[in-house]
Amino acid sequence: MHFLLFGATGRTGQHVVSQLLAQGHTAIALVRNPASLAARNGLTIVIGSPLSAADVKSALLATATKPTAAIFTLNTVRESDSPFAAQVSPPRFLADSCAVACKALEDEGIRRIVVMSTAGAGSSWGGLPLLSKAFMRWTNVKYALEDHDLLDEEIRRTNMDWTLVRPVKLEFEAGEGAAVQTLGDGGKGMKLSDSANVVSVAKFLVKTAVEGLYVKDAVVVRN
Repeated sequence: MHFLLFGATGRTGQHVVSQLLAQGHTAIALVRNPASLAARNGLTIVIGSPLSAADVKSALLATATKPTAAIFTLNTVRESDSPFAAQVSPPRFLADSCAVACKALEDEGIRRIVVMSTAGAGSSWGGLPLLSKAFMRWTNVKYALEDHDLLDEEIRRTNMDWTLVRPVKLEFEAGEGAAVQTLGDGGKGMKLSDSANVVSVAKFLVKTAVEGLYVKDAVVVRN
């Protein structure tokens, strides 16, 4: 398959690129900073912003073959990894980027998009442990959660065959990435100790996109 990637330079997105290419797929990555993504066989890099409809269209038309699906792993950015660090990304960055992407994909007749969201967004809020809710509401993580909630609303207004993948707390240690456990859209059974390895999540995103799983559905995942 041939994919359009948003967020390919991120800590999850880079593993998505590796998984796709290792499986023999090809991809176009729309990136703002090409220096943050190494050139590889099967990967076409296009410079642009996910907030620009013109840039997204250029990426879609960058190869002779149009993509058959998209994988969206963009996330908001803070000044550091501290949950109290100031937010750098503009409000609605995720929601507006996803809306622009979906409109461009629909215009080109492409219906499939798999989006990495987060546990706690949308219908999964009720499944979070109380301490997790407090952490998200009392720290600057709340801004990312608000944007993911808006993205959730935006994508449901589209005609896309979307999937929202909602990992619990991401762990960024390298490794093979064991299979994830799925908890449904509400995340019933989530625990405070839950985590999801970034490689595991990348593998699940690719599997979901390639095999057409969880269409018009959301799913919480953990290791």
